[in-house]
Formats: sequence, structure tokens, C-alpha cells
Amino acid sequence: MTTRDAVLKYQETMTDTQVPVIDLDLVDPVSALVLEVESTNGATSNKGNFISDIVTKVELVDGGVSYVSLNMAQLEALYFYKTGKMPTMFPSEWGGGGQRHSCPLLFGRYLWDRAYAFFPPNFRNPQLKITFNKAVIRAAAADGFASGNNILLSVTAKMMEEVGSPAEFLAAKEIKSFTSVASGDERVELPIDYVYRMLMLRAWLQTKDINELISDLKITCDTDKFVMLNRKVMQLDAEALAQLGMGVIKHDVLRSNAEHTRLIFNKEPLIAPYMTEADVQNFINLNAIWSSDMYAFNYDKNGAADGTDRKHTMIEMGHAPHATVPVFFGLPMEPDTWFNPTAYKKIEAVLTQAAASGAIQLVLEQVRANTPV
Repeated sequence: MTTRDAVLKYQETMTDTQVPVIDLDLVDPVSALVLEVESTNGATSNKGNFISDIVTKVELVDGGVSYVSLNMAQLEALYFYKTGKMPTMFPSEWGGGGQRHSCPLLFGRYLWDRAYAFFPPNFRNPQLKITFNKAVIRAAAADGFASGNNILLSVTAKMMEEVGSPAEFLAAKEIKSFTSVASGDERVELPIDYVYRMLMLRAWLQTKDINELISDLKITCDTDKFVMLNRKVMQLDAEALAQLGMGVIKHDVLRSNAEHTRLIFNKEPLIAPYMTEADVQNFINLNAIWSSDMYAFNYDKNGAADGTDRKHTMIEMGHAPHATVPVFFGLPMEPDTWFNPTAYKKIEAVLTQAAASGAIQLVLEQVRANTPV
């Protein structure tokens, strides 16, 4: 096998709400499409606002058929659960600073998987569509992403030669998105067309653990004829930690005394911060670190609270990136253990809600054939 990289775009400037469409007129199997997005913070700050937020959709389409549909946060978390490693992420809140995130959209179980890869020649008009919204959290301004066209997009196709035409590829899609309420079950009907490899639940609200928003997850087939899963989310999260361990990123933050900081990791975050403000000698007291949130106190060298925003750099460790938890169907690397839903007429995921205002998303990774629908 010979591998090569095909650069489809390099640092092409995007507008704040652009939806670039990239033709995938490639002749060899594609193991992954690597998306890299950069942008610049406003002159004052950009607190709790990440590249992960402003890429609101990544789609692989062929005409009117959507095979992949994820936002950037889902894509980054999915990469962690497929590889056990965090993608390239440099979140920053510093005024005038840059942010750069790079994440592969894997079509196989791993990079250079010969058995599972996307084969564009078998499709009519395969395209990659990326949707940007720079103002999804705050409008472009001095305290958000900077005004003006300063989103830079790069896309690289990781291609394989001399492997023939793979019959199948792995495709992940958001099945459901909703806002949680304080109690009650949300029933989500799952497709029964293609084999399941992985389900991923995202339950995000700063200062809340995943399981504080969704306490239980059940997967039922034909109205409880077969109950595949009926578990506490807290247990599923603990099992994911034991299986995959923790991730690590570098995170630049801007905070004054007694402020909250949004974290990438939801569960068991560990923080190693240090002051990077020129000629400032502050003491940092980490009062609380949990639930995608850090609450810290800054004191100057005389022990007085410092109410001025200061630059800090920290190494952030933890698991459950972007407040997610995976459910693997069988052994992730052994296709004959994955779940085939076609024997059932109806499959539902039942999510038991425990707190209001959480952003809840359900993503399903399935096996798709390299043939057009």
C-alpha cells in the first residue's frame, strides 16, 4: 500500500457564515479528511468561545443524500473515542490571539484502515460541506472572535493506493438534538438500516456533569422484546475512562479573580496552570474544577485579589471531551461483533432527563456501502 496526502484547500479565507462545498473528485480510497480551522480573537478577549463552536456542521453528501453530519465538537470527541488521543486543539481566550483546531474525519476504524475507507469514484457527486457561524456564542467583536473575514480553512485528503476498492466505510451522523428538561424520558427512534459500530451521547451544560443532565440511557428493540442496553450514564462514563484513559490539551485562558472558565473536558479534569502575563507575579488558587468548569482565584504577590484579566496558560487533562460518552457495540476493531439492527422493526434510545437547559445530542456511527443510494 502507498499513502499520499491530497491538499484540497490550504488556509482559504471564509466569511463568518460561509458554507464552502468541496468536490471530492478523487480517484483513490480516502482514509480520512483532515479539517483544520483557524481564527483570530477580538482585541480584548474571547472567553469560553472555541473553534469547536463555530464549525456548526461537517457533512459528506452525494446529491441529496447525507452520509456524515456532525458539528466540530462531535467530530473532535468522536476522534478521541476512535483513537484514544485528542485531536490538535489550541483553544485560547487571549485578546488578539489565534485559535487552531485540526481534526481528522476518519472513514475507518483507524487511519490507513484498508478494509474501511470512502471510495469517491463509486458515487455520483460526492462533496464535503462545512458550515461556519462565527457568532454562534457571541457576535464578532472585541470580546468575541474578531470582526472581518479571518476564518482560515484547510482540508487534506489522506489517500491510499494499491488497496483496491473498499466495499464499506464508517459514517457518523447526529440523529437527534434537543434541550433537556428537569425530568422525563426523551425517546429517540434510531435507524434500522445499517450496522451500528458506536453511539455517542453529548450532554453539555457548563457546571453540570453529563449524568446530571441525562441519568440513564436505554436502547430497546421492538418495544422491549430485546433490551440491548439499560445503564446509568455515570457507569458508562466510568467504563469509557477505564477503556480509553484521559486526554491532554494546551489551553490559554484569560481570567481575573473569582471567575469561571469553560473547560474542554467534562469529567475528572486536572489542571496545571501558570501565569504568562509579562511582569506579573500572581498566585493561582484553584477552588473548584469539575463539570466542564474551573473556578479560580488570582492573588497578587502581596496577597490581594487581582480583579484584572490576566493571561494564563494551562495543561488541561480529563475525559469526556465536550461532555460526551460513548457506547460501543461489541469490540470496536472486530466488525463481526457489531450490532446489526435489520432484524428489528423499531429501535429506540430512551434518555432519562435529570436537569433542564442542557444541550443534548445523539450521534450514531454506522457501516455504509461504497455505493450511491
